[in-house]
Amino acid sequence: MLRTMSASLNSFADLLAPFPEERFFAEFHDQRPLHIPAETPGKFADVMNWDMLNQILNMTAIWSPESFQLVLDRVPVPVAAYCREAIDRTNRTSLQPDAEKVRALLKQGASLVANDIDTLTPGLANAANILERTLGGKTQSNLYCSWRERPAFATHFDTHEVFALHVEGEKTWRIYEGRVDRPIAHPAYKSLDEDFHDAHKGAVLMEVTLRPGDLLYIPRGQYHDALASSAGTVHVAFGVTHVIGMDFINILLAHSVSNPAFRTNFPLPHAGEDALRRHVEHLVEELAATARTKAVMEDIHRFRDSFAYPRGGYALPNLADPDGGFTVRDGLSITSHEGRPSVETSKGTLVVPQQFVPMVEWILSRQAFGAEELRAAFPKTSSEQLQQMLAHLASAGILISH
Repeated sequence: MLRTMSASLNSFADLLAPFPEERFFAEFHDQRPLHIPAETPGKFADVMNWDMLNQILNMTAIWSPESFQLVLDRVPVPVAAYCREAIDRTNRTSLQPDAEKVRALLKQGASLVANDIDTLTPGLANAANILERTLGGKTQSNLYCSWRERPAFATHFDTHEVFALHVEGEKTWRIYEGRVDRPIAHPAYKSLDEDFHDAHKGAVLMEVTLRPGDLLYIPRGQYHDALASSAGTVHVAFGVTHVIGMDFINILLAHSVSNPAFRTNFPLPHAGEDALRRHVEHLVEELAATARTKAVMEDIHRFRDSFAYPRGGYALPNLADPDGGFTVRDGLSITSHEGRPSVETSKGTLVVPQQFVPMVEWILSRQAFGAEELRAAFPKTSSEQLQQMLAHLASAGILISH
């Protein structure tokens, strides 16, 4: 059945709801922070909840001190205080979190930080895919869980924009007026000390308390901090990193290797300042000419189109290439079965959730189609949902993969 595909988030508009998507891009994106209170507390229940959190934390073998951290009063808890030696999945001795030690430290007020979790559940992957598809930036997610009003991190800025999805408890955030101009993940920004932050964070711009279902958007470089205001708070922060000019420079560097001008020695010291200046100006002209070539533009397009993290790709038992083509069985249509949209097949009745009826109708109206055609026809549907739907239809005998 297609029920497994249902999710509360099917688009970026769903993520922002009830705030208008058009207004977000016109007034807030990369400009200023935004708090969106939830209409219903369960808005992000498919992204994360207590059951999901316990499920992934109990996957003991996937965690390490790098991916699973505890922070108490802004200081990282020593690894030895919450980890134990274990044999990992490569049959090597490693350190893994010990549940008893972790629980004891959480009771003392430590915050749990689970890093890079956006592939661990369908809901997390779906939210990350929505952000990548809409914003064209690589998206990863970290989870933060706290029990007491003790700070985990000092006031800081991030080198990526943040979409904080609040799922449990309450947490108070302070957003400051200070904003560093377009910082990146480089030592020049990562090594700034607390004195710098104190001098540049400015006054409090807004203070908001996040509750389940709320979303907080923070542009990169904007100073902020947060403090749990109830027991058992959980939020998932999705960080989005965009293609920037430094990526363009790296592409130019790759193309410059084939240009003799960039392999030519600089003038000897005795040639004088004018010779040096002429040589540099020639390189600038050559670089500008290279940047305008069709080959560079094609590489920019390829880089931007592939600027995403790989997630999923399996929809077993279907072994079809999700990017391939499909033939549709003749004579099938959506009918009603016990009051629900359904497709009657030789293998039985396939119930179609209401939200996917237009898509299934589109498929059944064709003799054959490609995966790219389907994506173009339904751009707001995540790749994961498309793959699951294709797998269900193939299992029901409705589709034959090429």
